[in-house]
This record gives sequence, C-alpha cells and structure tokens, in this order.
Amino acid sequence: MFVSPLAEDPVVTQVTYDSREVVPGALFICKGVHFEPEYLRQAAQRGAVAYICEVVYADVDIPAIQVTDIREAIAEAGALFYDRDWAGLTLIGVTGTKGKSTTTFLIHEILASWAASQGKPRPGILTSIRYEDGVVDEEATRTTPETLDLYRHLHNAAISDCGVMCMEVSSQALRYKRVVNLPFDIGCFLNISEDHISPHEHHDYEDYLTAKLELFAQSRVAVVNKRTQDVDRVIQAASQCEKVVTFALQEPGCEVVADVVGYGITTTQTGQEFTADIFGEKHDFAISMHGSFNVENALAAIAVCRCMGVPLEHVRVGLLTTHVPGRMEVFRLNRGTTIIVDYAHQKLSIQALLDWAKKDYPASPISMVFGAGGEKALNRWEEFGVLAGENADEIYLTEDDPGDVPVEEICRHVDQYVQATGHKGSHIVPDRPEAIAQAVREAPDDGLVLVLGKGSERWQSRGGVAVTVPSDLDTVRALMANQ
Repeated sequence: MFVSPLAEDPVVTQVTYDSREVVPGALFICKGVHFEPEYLRQAAQRGAVAYICEVVYADVDIPAIQVTDIREAIAEAGALFYDRDWAGLTLIGVTGTKGKSTTTFLIHEILASWAASQGKPRPGILTSIRYEDGVVDEEATRTTPETLDLYRHLHNAAISDCGVMCMEVSSQALRYKRVVNLPFDIGCFLNISEDHISPHEHHDYEDYLTAKLELFAQSRVAVVNKRTQDVDRVIQAASQCEKVVTFALQEPGCEVVADVVGYGITTTQTGQEFTADIFGEKHDFAISMHGSFNVENALAAIAVCRCMGVPLEHVRVGLLTTHVPGRMEVFRLNRGTTIIVDYAHQKLSIQALLDWAKKDYPASPISMVFGAGGEKALNRWEEFGVLAGENADEIYLTEDDPGDVPVEEICRHVDQYVQATGHKGSHIVPDRPEAIAQAVREAPDDGLVLVLGKGSERWQSRGGVAVTVPSDLDTVRALMANQ
C-alpha cells in the first residue's frame, strides 16, 4: 500500500464511492468497472480529503492511498469508519439458489414476535425485497447491499438496539468481499443448483458453489438442508463451524435423517399445515403460504430460531403471520382464472413452482409470463425455454432486466429453446404489463397464469440504469380492479 503525504491529520467525516454524496472531510473510494476519473475530480471539488485507489491520478491534488485490492480496502476502510459497531448484533446469514428472501422473512417475523414479547425493538432485515434497520425502512436495490451501504445498515441496527440482523447473503456478496468483516452467528445454507453463470458472475457451477460455501468460514453455527444438491460437499464445508444443525423435508418413500424434519403437509384455504420433528420432539405448525418448497423454507427458519433458543409459541406466530411481497401471491378472477405472481427467477425455483402447480391445479391449462436477463445468468435462456416448453400451454416472453441487450433479441433466443421441445412457440410481448394483461385476457376460465421473475420489484435494469416501472403485483392488482 502506498500513501501520499498528508498536510495534516484530517477528521474523516464520511467514506463513500459515490461522488454525488461527498461532503467535506470525505474519504473517497475509486471503485467499480464504470468508474471514471471525473468522479474523483468531483469528489475533490466537493471537499474529499483523500482517496483510495488502485491507480493514482496525478491531476487530482488530494492525497491518495494506493492499494492492490480495492474491494478489501473498501471493507477495511468501512469497518474502521464505523468502528465495527455491529459487533454486538446477532448476525444471521441465509444463502442458497432459491428461497433466501422467504426464509429470511420467516426468521425475521419469528424473532420480531419474540422481541415484542420482551418489549424489545424489531430485529433488522436485509433482503432483495426490503431493508429495515431501525432507522431506514425502504425497498431493496439488491440482494446483499454493497459494502458501505451494508455497514451503514448494520450501524443503524446497532444504534437502534435491534439486537439481530437477518440478511440474505448472495454468492456475489461472498465472492466480492462485501461481507468479509462480518462474523455470522448462524449461516444457513438452503440449496444449490447451477445458476448465475455468465461472464459478469460465475464462470461455472464450481465457482458458484465455492463462493456459496465461503459463508461457513465466517459462521459460528451452520444450518444446512440435508436435501440440497452436493450435500456432502456442503456438510464438509459446514464442519469448520462450531456446530452443524440439519433440516429436511420428508418426502413419501424417501427417508431422510436430520435434526429438524418436516412431514405430513396438508393444504388449507390460506396456506399449509405440517408436522416437524425437532431434535426428537414432534410439533405442529402452519404457514400462510402455498407450495411444499415454502414448508422447506419454514423448516430452515425453525432450525435457525431453535438454535437461538426462541420459544415454540413465537415460532408458530412468526410462521403463521409472515407475508412475503411478490412470493406466491394468488389472485382469482371472477370468471375463475387463477393468477400467481412469484419472484421465481431461476431453474430451481421455477421447477419447484411448476411441480406444485401441476399437483394443486392438475386440470388447469398453464400460461407462463416471464423474461430473462440480458447480461447475467445467461444459462437461464435455455433453462427457462426448456422448462416453459415442456410444461406450459401458452408462453408470453417479455422484459426482465435486459441491460444493454434488446428485449426482442433475448425473447427470440429463449423461444428457440421453447420450440426445440416441440412446443408451438411463444408470444413475444416486450412491454411487461401488456404481456401480463394479454396472458390474463387469453387464459381460459379454468386456466392458471404464472407471472414469474419480478414479483414486487418496481424497476428494470436497462443499459446500466435502474428504471422505475410498475411491479408485477401492481399490474395484476390493476387487472383485478378493472375486471
């Protein structure tokens, strides 16, 4: 590390990598593939006292701290600035290919019930849906916030006496060291399947799995799904933790041994009921969500919360009262058509949803509305096309975070895989609200319309910019109001 001389010992008032936010006394960080030297010049003009960089800029007249790994430097600078004041928080990290948001919400609501009974503040939560930290309560912008944003949320939770922070931990957060300074009290591993494979993410499945497993190196207790793919690899990585607790959903004719085992699922009008064997004791629970995959998420939440000593009465309350925006939201038109809005946006989650739909709606023709990203997880183009071609009667391809790739081009590529299954082909409707409306209009009275991929998100990534748009929930609710 090289540090150019400082004329004095300044008080650092802020650490940031956004030149638009710089205040006098800021330490500015030159970060990101889209970084431009002009951002540094703007920061200096706004009063930055120094900057951290991998390349020194001679035309900028403030001291430089040159480093070899900018991401490590961000983590260390942020930790020093906030004095690691999150050390008093109980940190719970949830990772997996699918179910992270729902599981994190379930854990959060259970802990919120327990906290309320003791007169304590609500715990914090950081998910791809919402950030809540005792100071901020807002819609999320990514699964795991960027490092400095994450530290700010943890700081807020610490000064608000939240006590606990429940958070999703993405493979990108692990790979790019956003969470490197965080000691998780519990690291929960839900599942793994091939996903996020692209030049901008993971170059192959092994790279993806390796990134996910890094969570255990920072966790004191590991909670692991015994039914995950590559379970032996996962358990081996988890063994470095002080304690390993396992959970699993028992399927008919398939025995499984775990510390927490769920079975006996019964579908109700408002959700599901099931029994769980928890460390040898049987208890009954209910959740206000459909789909056996959500029972699996509930088992993960039960395992995590019992590791924390949460009384069963609060586990029951939290499971029953959890509502996750944009996840398995069911609507029924007056004429009988059922619409389900779900965030399912990769192979494992879509396959699980289709399996459930065929079981609970065996006679209903299926229409699917979805898109695919233009620059990330490019393996989804084929996976989505094949899944839709093999399972749906009608397919409506539309926008879903196209980036710099034209929506129609993405849709045509996906449709090639649809037709390769022998399907007649897709309707290509680039405008997402119109695609949803068309699918609903054309669905038969006994039909099932699956609106997948965005859920409650009110933005699309277009050309590197997040553009505000109606969410799938907004669109369907409007259709319901106007039927």
